[in-house]
Amino acid sequence: MTTPFPQIQSAQLALTADGIPYSTAFDDVYHTADGGIAQAQHVFMAGNDLPGRWRKRRAFTICETGFGLGLSFIATWAAWRADEERSERLHFVSCELHPFTATDLTTLYTKLFANEPALLELGTMLIQAWPMLMPGIHRLELDGGRVTLTLLLGDALYWLTKLTARVDAFYLDGFSPSKNPTLWQLPLYKQFTRLAANGATLATYTVAGDVRRGLETAGFTIERQPGFGSKRQMLVGQFKGFRQPDTTYTHRHAIVVGAGIAGSAIAERLAARGWRITMLERHPQPAQEASGNLAGAYRPVVSSDDNNHVRLVRACFLYGLGRLKHLSQYPGLHWSQCGALQLARTEDEAERFKRLAEEQDWPSSWLRAVSRQEASELAGLPVAASGLWFPLAGWINPPSLVDAQLDAAGSALEQRYGCELAKLVHENGEWQAYDDQGHSLTSAPVLILANAAETTRFAPELLMRGDSRLVSHLPSTIAPDSKTVVCLAGYLTPNHQGVACLGSSPLQQQDEPADGHAANLAILQQMFDPAPAGLDANELQGRLCARPSTIDRLPIVGPLGDPATFQTKHTGSLHLAPRRPGLYALTGFGARGLVWSGLMAELLASQIEGEPLPLERELVNAIDPARFLGRQLEQS
Repeated sequence: MTTPFPQIQSAQLALTADGIPYSTAFDDVYHTADGGIAQAQHVFMAGNDLPGRWRKRRAFTICETGFGLGLSFIATWAAWRADEERSERLHFVSCELHPFTATDLTTLYTKLFANEPALLELGTMLIQAWPMLMPGIHRLELDGGRVTLTLLLGDALYWLTKLTARVDAFYLDGFSPSKNPTLWQLPLYKQFTRLAANGATLATYTVAGDVRRGLETAGFTIERQPGFGSKRQMLVGQFKGFRQPDTTYTHRHAIVVGAGIAGSAIAERLAARGWRITMLERHPQPAQEASGNLAGAYRPVVSSDDNNHVRLVRACFLYGLGRLKHLSQYPGLHWSQCGALQLARTEDEAERFKRLAEEQDWPSSWLRAVSRQEASELAGLPVAASGLWFPLAGWINPPSLVDAQLDAAGSALEQRYGCELAKLVHENGEWQAYDDQGHSLTSAPVLILANAAETTRFAPELLMRGDSRLVSHLPSTIAPDSKTVVCLAGYLTPNHQGVACLGSSPLQQQDEPADGHAANLAILQQMFDPAPAGLDANELQGRLCARPSTIDRLPIVGPLGDPATFQTKHTGSLHLAPRRPGLYALTGFGARGLVWSGLMAELLASQIEGEPLPLERELVNAIDPARFLGRQLEQS
């Protein structure tokens, strides 16, 4: 079975005789002979009354229907940068069916911006953050995180229906209606209506009658204005409707409960948005639970049906790579992009892996099937089977990731250790946190439960199950010296600081540690042929920790539902479910905390701030804490 949407076909670099970038797919130019930057400034910026409308705003959001060369984005970014009264943050959401590769963008920008060093600088920063060209929503953070580009790669109508945002200005910038009619149709305009903020505006270079009538039908007042260059006229419009504004927090102070992977990730993401955070941790220092493991695998997963779990892992993995590269400026972060092998357990699985890689047609830089011989060459050791190779994967030292995120939060973060949260009270618009003696710990309008299984003490409706796992520490003197992460019913990491981590097998309270080490060694025996010798379960050291997970293997991220007022009708419309004001959860990471944490924290911070979400609506619903309230009603 193939993926539910086609893989991305990149744009082909071509030029007209006059040197203007040209689309062979749509038989049209990317900008007029009068210049793409000047066109963007006149049509899209002036047509939406920019930069005036973003001034002195906390954030301003723009949505564009065709990214193309990125010239409208770069022109907008440059104007925002130059404006001393600019908004605190600029969000730019753009759709693109056929994006250019980073290599071709480099060629184009070098030519287009040869005499514009300031624009070339922006283009270079964009290229450095350019994502792998795979279908989905990609979030790029630029200009120190003050500018966010959210790219929707694939069909615009498909992905705009998945977007959650409040848009202040629309750039209708596809190829001409006669060349690319799919970007000029009423169903797309109705998505503008769904996404529009109060007072939202739009602008486009075309004055085609079907476009004007469609936009009016969708709920916009439309008028003509003088066009750009050879275009005598253009269209501008304004949203006629009204909707209740989303909740905003004027007092930007949050309590984060838990100082592990989840807590440190959300602290960093909120601090980047200007929030002040008070972190409460019951242990004397951070990363004392599952986040304290010496190393963990960082890799995506695949399946024939590309289900919610797989799609979420993919989105989190890709976003997380960007965060890891950013956080690598903190010298204590230990991670390696050494790649990961997923070995087949049976001959049938080996065939399935091969078919999956062929049929889904993923880029080889993302995934490819490898023979046993090639897998052995990649690992530097004789592995026991063929499998799948993930070149971008690797391993991370979790405590160092926690430390890097806490360091990145900087002075905005107050860390308080040895604080056992016992009681929560919501009064006067703030959450009051108390210890077991009834003493007040702190208060804030927002409180985030990022304390793993302890979350259920304050939100018992969240269905999590305990899962204690043992990771074995293999001294480098006796451990297999693999060059890559190797996975087969468990994982083995390369040696780091004298230890390779092998895990992780379940261990019950009544079990002896040697039982868990023996189970881990049994996994190791299956990975290699010949199997490693000289390892004794009774002589190994390791680390036991709890990894609470959910029954659907998905994390719990978002505002907590209100059990007192939740009704059956909300089950199918979780976005309408009643919420406990200012109370959020970031938990249930299970075995994938290293992969989940970055994008899940970014999602939660975006929800709190009312920003465009970096994840499609179906996946946001799939991880919504309120999903458990619906299940309880169904079972009652």
